[in-house]
Formats: sequence, C-alpha cells, structure tokens
Amino acid sequence: MTTTAEDVPRAGASEERSSAARSSRVTAVAAVVTLALLAGYAFVATTFTLPASPARPAVTQAFSPWFAQKWNVFAPNIMKVNRTLQIQVQWRENGELRTGDWVDVTDLEFASSRGIPMPSRISKNSFNAAQTYLSRYQALSDDQRARVRDTFIEATGGGFRPIAVDDLLDQIDDLGGSRAAVVRFLRYDYMMVRFASAFGTAFVDHDVERVRWRIAHDRPNDFDHRLDAERQTETSYTTFGWRQPAVAPSDEVVAIYDDVIERYRER
Repeated sequence: MTTTAEDVPRAGASEERSSAARSSRVTAVAAVVTLALLAGYAFVATTFTLPASPARPAVTQAFSPWFAQKWNVFAPNIMKVNRTLQIQVQWRENGELRTGDWVDVTDLEFASSRGIPMPSRISKNSFNAAQTYLSRYQALSDDQRARVRDTFIEATGGGFRPIAVDDLLDQIDDLGGSRAAVVRFLRYDYMMVRFASAFGTAFVDHDVERVRWRIAHDRPNDFDHRLDAERQTETSYTTFGWRQPAVAPSDEVVAIYDDVIERYRER
C-alpha cells in the first residue's frame, strides 16, 4: 500500500493523540499515588500525635520504626532527669534546738526566671551547684559515697564540732578510690556548707547551727507516656548528712539572700 501525502498528517495527528493520552494517564496515576501517600502520612502522623484512639496500637506497631520520635529528636543530649537542691537547717531558739523543713532552693530561684526569656544567671545558682557537686560525688568509690552521705560532725564533751579536714580526708581516703577525687569533693562540700548556711540563715532569720542538703531527682515520663496521668517513676533523693559551719556567713552575704527570698518566695 502506498502512503500518499494526504495520509501523513493523519498519522502524525494519531500519534500525537496517543502520546497525549499516555501522558494524561501517567499524570493521573502520579496524582493518585501522591494523594494516597499524603493521606497515609497524614493518617499516621495524626494517629501518633492525637490522644489515644482504637487505631493507635496497630499503627504504632506497623510504623513505629519509621515515624516514632523520642524527646531527643531535636536535642540529642537532652536532660532526662530534673534535679533540684533542697536544704534543711538547725538553729537554737531560746536555747532549744529547732529543725526546719526542707527548702527547695532551686525551685525558689527558678521563680525568678519564670516567664522571662533571658533570666539572670543567679536563677541557676543552686542548680549548677547541685550538678557539679553530684558529678564529684559520683567520682568516688561506693564505700566513699556511703561515708560522705553520713554526717561530718563529731561529739565533744559539751556538744558537737566539725571533724577536722585532715582527719576527714584520711577517713574517706582509707576507703579506697582516688585521693584526688576526695580532695575535689571535700572542697566543693565546704562550699556547699557555706552556701547552705548563708541561705538558711536568711530563710529562717536565725543563726544556723547545722545544715544538710539533698538532691531531688525527678524523671519525667518517657515520650511514649507523656500524656499519661500516672508517673512512671517517683522522685528520688540523694541525702547528705549534717554539717556544722566552721565560720558564720557575713551580714553582707545574708543580706543578698534576704533580698532573693523576699522577692521570689511567694511567686
């Protein structure tokens, strides 16, 4: 069969219509697949983020390896435990020894920064102290840790007094571990005594005779249980025994804490 000039335009037009039809089908399929993917992603994302639903267990089991996220998704080194420093003091009133309640110093200082995007560094004073003190405590051996959680005072004929630094150092060092770690710990322990006695004196408005402190460890629920009303873990405490300040805090230092307490105690 011979192709005439009149037949050429018809063949070209037929090919163009066929190509356009194929392109239209490809576009339609791509649009349907894209919409299906978007709908599936939206369904899975909604199931993960909204409160519990009947579909959540099945979706979680199927898609958790690809869609699940933890608290550290944007902060790999996020803190998993909130720690606060709490102190307790003893003082004499009319010759009678009084013991105060536990005072959460960190929470009191944090009151100064709530709602403030760029707070003063003083709002983290006790928080930073607790973190450093705990890191030096953890550098000790198990036996040493047990000893430093006990009191650092000793009885005398007429009362009590601080254990001499050299004697205390030898006591703890004899339990094994690193002597350098003991020295670093005792230096910071002495600082904590000064801090707790100054803050405690301002808080109870009496000359403090003894101080002790504890670090509260509050672990929030894991990400998967963030909406649960029931806590996964209860607050735990690392408590350190009574210390007796060798030197009373100065009036200038007590006045600083008087101002902090007055401004933030009721916030």
